[in-house]
Amino acid sequence: LHCIFAMLWTLTLLALLSSAAALDNGLARLPPLGWNTWCTLGTCGRDYCDEQEIREMTDVVATSGLKELGYEYINLDDCWASKRDEKGEITADPKRFPSGMKALADYIHSRGLKFGLYTDAGLNTCSNGERPYKIPGSYGHYEQDAQTYADWGMDFVKMDWCNTKVNGTQLQPEVQYPQMSKALNKTGRPIYFESCEWGVDQPWKWIAPYVNAWRATGDHHDDWDSTAGIIEDAANLESYAGPGQWNYLDFVMTGGQGCPNKEPGARCPGMTDEEYRTEFSLWVIVASPIIVATELRNMTAIMHEILFNAEMIAVHQDSLAKAGGRVDTPDCGSPEGPLVAGAPPCQVWARPLV
Repeated sequence: LHCIFAMLWTLTLLALLSSAAALDNGLARLPPLGWNTWCTLGTCGRDYCDEQEIREMTDVVATSGLKELGYEYINLDDCWASKRDEKGEITADPKRFPSGMKALADYIHSRGLKFGLYTDAGLNTCSNGERPYKIPGSYGHYEQDAQTYADWGMDFVKMDWCNTKVNGTQLQPEVQYPQMSKALNKTGRPIYFESCEWGVDQPWKWIAPYVNAWRATGDHHDDWDSTAGIIEDAANLESYAGPGQWNYLDFVMTGGQGCPNKEPGARCPGMTDEEYRTEFSLWVIVASPIIVATELRNMTAIMHEILFNAEMIAVHQDSLAKAGGRVDTPDCGSPEGPLVAGAPPCQVWARPLV
């Protein structure tokens, strides 16, 4: 066993309160749960999403029992967009989303769920989705895009941090994220806002007044080395989290990403069942938003076991809304060595509960 002991009962753990006030949009009083397109129909980073996939995934969440457990967001990651029109308005790819985003949002809302979109703070998004052109980011269009998202009925916006050098000058996240936050709030529609600059600028120290969650780590990949590194990065960040402001550890890979050949329903898991259990447990303990990025339409046994674990989700959604963290590193003489280089080989993690 990996030497992580996920103690999910109340311990005497004194957590410091964050000095920064949370974004005042009334959202994310508890860390959210949902699904994202990024790793479903291919290996992560190769997004082949389309309207049919989103509708089918919405139906699964709405009818399988996931919605009743608290999974509520259906999120499109990079590659949904096309180009800007003559008025500068961002448009959806007409081949992948022939009904348009407003109609898709209406469908998701009709199923009792919420809809989220991806954008980028810079000139272009991180990927072109195998198109022969770059997909526009929101730089120079923050207010325009925010209003478009609100008009479409969006409930969630993730803003990435690629292509952020403009005319030779590097943009600063401390400037750009507050601008987009203000633009979203100006629309009058409550929209959950997530930043994604990979924890490079220690966002937990300054970004809470502007977003509901921030990526506190680098990208999470479907392999144990990546997961162990994410866990180590999250070990001492619990004091910054709380209602409306959460450390986000990136997607949950439970069950495995899609396969390189893009065969519908195929999956190529990069971790063992034990490692997937550990992944989910640690995301729960640190109160990270849980956004599943794998295929839900033909769930494997380990996916059912983990994603439908009502006791774990009850801990994740505990009303005390206190994040946990690593509380001890006992000398256990583990023969397996550390999770990652330099990390303690045996660790005790805990989270305070009501």
